[in-house]
Amino acid sequence: MGLRHLSATLFIIISSFIISGCLLDGTQTGSESGSTVVSDPNSPENPTDPVRNICDPFQTNSPQARDRGLVGNLLYLTDDQPRYNNITDIINNATIVPATIYLDRLFIPTRPFDRGFTTQAGNLIQTENGDTLYEYFAVRMESQLQLAANENPGYYQLATLADDGALLKIPDGNGGYKIVVNNDGTHPTRMACATEPVYLDHNTKIPMIMEYYQGPRFHISLVAMWRPWPDGVNDTNPVNDAFCNQQGNSLFFDSTKDPVTAKAPFYELLARNWKVLENDNYYFPAQQNNPCVPTEDPLAISNFTISGITRNSVVLSWTTNIPATSQGSSKNITTGVQTLTSVDPNLEQSHTLTISGLLPNTLYSVQALSSSSRGQNAISDERAFRTPR
Repeated sequence: MGLRHLSATLFIIISSFIISGCLLDGTQTGSESGSTVVSDPNSPENPTDPVRNICDPFQTNSPQARDRGLVGNLLYLTDDQPRYNNITDIINNATIVPATIYLDRLFIPTRPFDRGFTTQAGNLIQTENGDTLYEYFAVRMESQLQLAANENPGYYQLATLADDGALLKIPDGNGGYKIVVNNDGTHPTRMACATEPVYLDHNTKIPMIMEYYQGPRFHISLVAMWRPWPDGVNDTNPVNDAFCNQQGNSLFFDSTKDPVTAKAPFYELLARNWKVLENDNYYFPAQQNNPCVPTEDPLAISNFTISGITRNSVVLSWTTNIPATSQGSSKNITTGVQTLTSVDPNLEQSHTLTISGLLPNTLYSVQALSSSSRGQNAISDERAFRTPR
């Protein structure tokens, strides 16, 4: 996937799709479902207007909030430029698209490069030459990292899954930024892990920069993760996780599926306390506001946790921003069999349920599902665990 000749193209596409929000009805879509290109709702419908916004072109399937997410720029290489193989050279030499991009989070599981960007109307974004956009583009995003309400203060280890290169930067204490996760270069989906911890409590917001580029075909991926820093005493997980520095476009996700599905190694990461950073973990830089958020916030699930794991059961807990129903889903990672609990029709904002009938010593993933009285549906990120023997 790329952004060659994107500057002129965006003006064409944006002027054709004047929409005031990313998901106007609050509906959540999968991470492979496409993109929405919009203009600033306060800006006139003028294809030469330099004030333009691009709302979550990767559809990262997380709740939206006006003060949360990442903000930045798209950049692209023209056809006559060298094909650089590191993010610094690309950003220093690429053309910046005259638009602002907003992402809810960084969760793009490995997918084929040639699926392109699809608008909300179902049209693939093309260059002015009629070519679908695929490769040789970059994204530079800024945000502030913060703990979600259900995460404990302490030291955390950051990591990225990326195809191709990605650099995650945080302040160096001297007025600049340092690379805390280096996943640079042209390569298949690779996991890179931080070798130093970051400390967060519920009053901490750590400025961050993510620089990412997609080079030549054939896949695209960018996932930001963290876990509590292993203490080496009470935690059996080594600082160097078994998958750190491992790579392969079929290792963590099955990109032949549409939408893409996770594979056992990804669930093993989740079971070892890794978590994909959610919308709650990204707070916009000061004085930034997300114009893509609909006027009426969609139903959103937050603070999803699992507890009480036994040989044959687990307890799920979560909250919703408005009263909604409760339902749980479990999937046996070995067999792929997925089971849904019955729906609790009571409309609540605090939800707890128990999933029973699990097998001992088995890797499972679970999700929370809720529906509002307005017909909105929400589904949580997956959590994974292994039942005791």
